[in-house]
Amino acid sequence: MDNKITEITIPSDHISGESSRPQITKRGVAIVIVIWCGYSLYTAIPPVFSFRIPLLTALFWQTLQSAWKFILSVPIWFIVIRWMHKKQWYWKGLVHFFLGPLYTVFCFTYQYYMVKWFGIRIYAEPLKLNPGWLLFFNLYIYTLQFTIYHSYEIYRQLRIKEKVTQELLTLHKEQELAILKSQINPHFLFNTLHSISAMASTDVEETRTMIAQLADLLRHVVEGIKNDLVPLQKELQFVKDYIDLESKRMGNRLTTEFQVDRSLATFPIPPMILQPLVENAIKHGIAPLEGGGKVTVQIQKKNNAVLFQVSDSGIGFSSSDPLSTVNGIGLKNIDARLRKIYSDSARLKINSNKNSGCEVTFLLPLK
Repeated sequence: MDNKITEITIPSDHISGESSRPQITKRGVAIVIVIWCGYSLYTAIPPVFSFRIPLLTALFWQTLQSAWKFILSVPIWFIVIRWMHKKQWYWKGLVHFFLGPLYTVFCFTYQYYMVKWFGIRIYAEPLKLNPGWLLFFNLYIYTLQFTIYHSYEIYRQLRIKEKVTQELLTLHKEQELAILKSQINPHFLFNTLHSISAMASTDVEETRTMIAQLADLLRHVVEGIKNDLVPLQKELQFVKDYIDLESKRMGNRLTTEFQVDRSLATFPIPPMILQPLVENAIKHGIAPLEGGGKVTVQIQKKNNAVLFQVSDSGIGFSSSDPLSTVNGIGLKNIDARLRKIYSDSARLKINSNKNSGCEVTFLLPLK
């Protein structure tokens, strides 16, 4: 039987946390232009009040200065971002250590010649009074723009690693669930074939009927493997068909009762969840008793959840923690599947004492 395992292809660059080489996009260029325009407007306001320069004049010269700084930034962006995108942080830091001062000097040179050739008042006074402050401010602009970029890049790579980790966890979870499903199938098949074998020596015609019923059950199992969830009514029909098959072998020794809220008919549950619980109740609880017993399946709403109860009047368990001692797949398998799908809140709870029957319950969220 085929098991559905979701295949997730993850690029090797993403697994190592490194992204592909950054690309120039229209959105990225637009963001850069908007930032530099905002910077030009912001730096044009102080000269208007300090030197009584018209706003448009100040904005014009500040825009020219921003354009010059942007042009100087372009080759640095190509070196650090495009060519060194996979280099370690200390190599990028070393490049910034040399390129930062060069950027600062070139920006200062531009301001110097603007004053020398055009006598621009916006730059003249700062050059005369405090040229060191202009050098510091240009270095600050260089540091700020690349700090913002590298911070964003670190954040982006962390998001990539988080996404890949989540995908790997999902893949691992789905693979484990597929393994648990594949374990149930032969477990169910072997036990049912054993029941048919027990009938073969006493009633050949009934044995043929049981084989036909087994074929129908296996068809349901195959269909269930293809789906993560099935309607409750479909799972209950599967359980009833299984009980009918077991009744052929046990006769009047086995009685069953279903108490199910009809409004839950379409409630989705994992396939092959109830049948193993009923099977466990019959095989380990009722079958060992000479007079047989009763299995009861109750499914009712409880607050914001659905309560599932499978109880029997069989021999029960002598252990206070049956999940730690029960051999084979059975209860352990169901408990593992529930916890992987719904977390620990859906795990099995077993109340049982020797010679007083057993009750297995679990809760599934209603929404």
